[in-house]
Amino acid sequence: MQNDVRIFFTKTGTAKYISHLDLMRCMSRAFRRAQIPLWFTEGYNPHLFMTFARPLSLGQESLCECVDVRLTGEMTFKEIKSRMNDALVPGITIVSVAKPVHKPTEIAFADYEIKLFTDEPETVHAAIETGLSKAQILVTKKAKQGRRKIDKEIDIKPNVISAEVSKTENGVLLLVRLTAGDQNNINPTLLLSAVLGEASEKIDHTEILKKRVLLENGENFS
Repeated sequence: MQNDVRIFFTKTGTAKYISHLDLMRCMSRAFRRAQIPLWFTEGYNPHLFMTFARPLSLGQESLCECVDVRLTGEMTFKEIKSRMNDALVPGITIVSVAKPVHKPTEIAFADYEIKLFTDEPETVHAAIETGLSKAQILVTKKAKQGRRKIDKEIDIKPNVISAEVSKTENGVLLLVRLTAGDQNNINPTLLLSAVLGEASEKIDHTEILKKRVLLENGENFS
């Protein structure tokens, strides 16, 4: 008997520097240590079946990552969560285990909390507000043209669903909802580079936290 399960986890602290490829290895080893009865692909090179929804960019933190696996034996969700948390590295924590409800392709948006640490919050705040208020937010992305990749300028203004910027004790806080679908997934660093301009030189460092992913109707992905 095979049962698909979805495991939700956080990736914070120093774990944000774990690449997606290393995360896959980390999860695979943790599943083995936790002795979770999982399904492996068949053929000459069998490997553990795992599907991640919207892999996180290196250097970013998240409260809403998930991986789908397939059980081949009986084990409660509570037991899976407990065993995996005992087997995982610091910074990666299982928060819940459940049956998948939605397909990863149904993800439409992502909410981000972006902290910009600076000694000149007024300058950075003004730059972001100005950048967000423009009729177009133009960025340059790589696009395929036949077999070649070319630089293409696109407007990501329609991909910014909502944005709220405020000054804090240590700098500037930006709360933003961006499109996160298969064809229009926008990395928050792309938005920052477009709206900050020369003000980016005023920033000491940036912390990006993905807080949740949502469906087209605004409901949480589950």
